[in-house]
Amino acid sequence: MANAFKNAGAALANTNRTTIYTAPGSTASILHAIYLSNVDGSNSVNATVEATIDGGSTYIKIANLLPIPAQSTLVLDKPVNLETGDILAVTASAGGDLEVFCSVLEVT
Repeated sequence: MANAFKNAGAALANTNRTTIYTAPGSTASILHAIYLSNVDGSNSVNATVEATIDGGSTYIKIANLLPIPAQSTLVLDKPVNLETGDILAVTASAGGDLEVFCSVLEVT
């Protein structure tokens, strides 16, 4: 088995479900931490974090409508396991206010 550490992230330009990371083929992925940073100077933003459980079609909420105050970061630091083709996605209550970063261990 080969292990590779990867980073994934995105600035959410809109409020739609945005894909942050997709587990590659023949790979199990372990998300070590997910960082949700509100870059707005004065407004709070709510974030919903979801992952698929069947290779990309059925989303299950990991965290729902988490309030993130202005200019602060929320860290989800419990591991999340993804199988081949599974997706990590985030939705924000306001476009342009949220940046997401995750630390990933890929095992092939």
